[in-house]
Amino acid sequence: MRLGIAVRAILSLGIATCVVALAGSPATRAQSLFPNPFSNAQDVAVRAALSSFGKTIGAQLPVVVSPSDAYPTSQLPGPPFATPRNPDITASLRRSQDGTVPLPPGDYAFTVDVFCMQVHAGSPSGHRYLVAALRGSAADIFRALNARAPSYQIEHHALQVLSWEIQAGLAYSEMQAPQRAIVDRVIPDFRSHLSADVYLRIRAQYEQVAGKVPGMPSFESALGRLGPAGQAVLQMETLREEMAQPPPTFAELAHELVPLIPLERGGSGETPWSRYSDQVYVRFVTSGNYATPGTYQVRVLNPQHLSSTRMIGLGPPGSGAPVPFSNVVNNPGTPSVQPLTQAPQPGNGPAPTPTPNATITSQTVATAPADRTRLTVGVGEQVKLTFSGADANWTISGGEGTVTPSGKTSIYSASITPAHETIVAVDTATSATASITFDVIAPTGLYFERIPSTEIHHHQGWPDIGFEANVYLQPDTVSFEYIGVREQDAIYSASGYYSWMNGLSHKPVENPEVVSSLVPGKGWRLAQPDDVWSGRQPATPPFAPGHETVDIPWEYDAASNEKAGPFYLFAHVTQVCELKNDRSTIIATKQTSGATTGIATITLSVSSPDYH
Repeated sequence: MRLGIAVRAILSLGIATCVVALAGSPATRAQSLFPNPFSNAQDVAVRAALSSFGKTIGAQLPVVVSPSDAYPTSQLPGPPFATPRNPDITASLRRSQDGTVPLPPGDYAFTVDVFCMQVHAGSPSGHRYLVAALRGSAADIFRALNARAPSYQIEHHALQVLSWEIQAGLAYSEMQAPQRAIVDRVIPDFRSHLSADVYLRIRAQYEQVAGKVPGMPSFESALGRLGPAGQAVLQMETLREEMAQPPPTFAELAHELVPLIPLERGGSGETPWSRYSDQVYVRFVTSGNYATPGTYQVRVLNPQHLSSTRMIGLGPPGSGAPVPFSNVVNNPGTPSVQPLTQAPQPGNGPAPTPTPNATITSQTVATAPADRTRLTVGVGEQVKLTFSGADANWTISGGEGTVTPSGKTSIYSASITPAHETIVAVDTATSATASITFDVIAPTGLYFERIPSTEIHHHQGWPDIGFEANVYLQPDTVSFEYIGVREQDAIYSASGYYSWMNGLSHKPVENPEVVSSLVPGKGWRLAQPDDVWSGRQPATPPFAPGHETVDIPWEYDAASNEKAGPFYLFAHVTQVCELKNDRSTIIATKQTSGATTGIATITLSVSSPDYH
């Protein structure tokens, strides 16, 4: 029976959304808009109106990227790709009208900044992309923006937010001030193209159709029946609702719009070359993701190396050819990964490491046990985590534990039940990722130790017996400072002299108690000792041999809870008081059921002197 009661002891970046890619060619999309939109086949007028309206949507979407879109791929003609040149093309690209820059024959490698063109799609590091033409109603705007921006050295995050706003179909007047300033400075000649809200225009067009055709479904229902184009508009609507109150930092915004995808083992395969023209081959390669620079490789062939048929329309030997830069999109080939547009970095410096190594170090808050870098922790235990970069977003999976969501450091509170928990930190600047995994364990049992030279319960001439014992939570390899423990109630089984205890309740103290200190080799000592006593009942000798036995469940809860519970069972303890067949020897024992160590016991005789 337990005695004693333990005391319980945040930059405003603007609205940002992104359109989704459309699957299939234009012809395929037109054929598959209506697989079976209505159960009422007789509603021909509604069907025809929806079909007509659906055809108008695709031409209005700011960006259209089909997974099947890409320039033809080919082996690179000529010798292996040489040590490339990387001239500064900033001024030439700024003057370009079509997003291309003429380059003389040779091999080139340009470091390019890349921009997300589809939110809610992943961006795994090292993905393989194919180069495709940039299409959509805002393609000319993106082409000019990405061609001119390097000349102004505008912060990448601000450009990405502007890109998301354009993709969302927002009008210039609806954009945040920093993004309007970029339009005014970099692409003022395109401001008139941004005068109308694309989404509201599409909705108004539908309302006009619906007003003329009885029985038309709601706008959202109609979009759901219009295939990929309708889904694109629905996502625009959803994202506008999500971003009605954008988070204060770009990192938080990116975390909401771009789901985390782990590094692809070995990437997604070697990137082939794309044949932009008979004279120009290009490819985009990266070991990073949408938040890190990539490399745009170019080979311009000398016309004299081409066959006479392929030389038609080309310049004389040694002349250059137009190379695409801002009029293309790097297509991932799947709608689940973001397509990327690109803008060459100004100057000709080397590319930074796209996905720098990142690490997490850990230190338990508890100072005992001595190993504070251990990856096995007790239930509810707390650990300070430190990220190698300047700032990170933190997530956790595998249990009921929690982490501080953002910052260079995070406090990990382990699951209150056993678990295998993995914590991931993503660098807010580079998207470099690190992870750490903890094994969370509950107490495995209790170690009982009779306290020497302390109170013993016995009355001379009677078979009552008992003692006080220190109790330790095991194992001693983790901290159990964050939980409280208590005995559950249990019913005695008794015989012989102790029969009067049969069926009675154990009646332990209800309030959980906490540990006081760690004793290596034994475990975490509970704050209060355990008191064992058989109890005494008047009877006439000789006393009948017998026992009183109780199987006591032990349970724990989180010590930080204001109220006790919920509780979790972790051990069964057997307590026995016994009068042997010689009617003289009396024994009391308490131990974790099945244990071979940590057993508290005492042996007396009925004639032993009073100890109470």
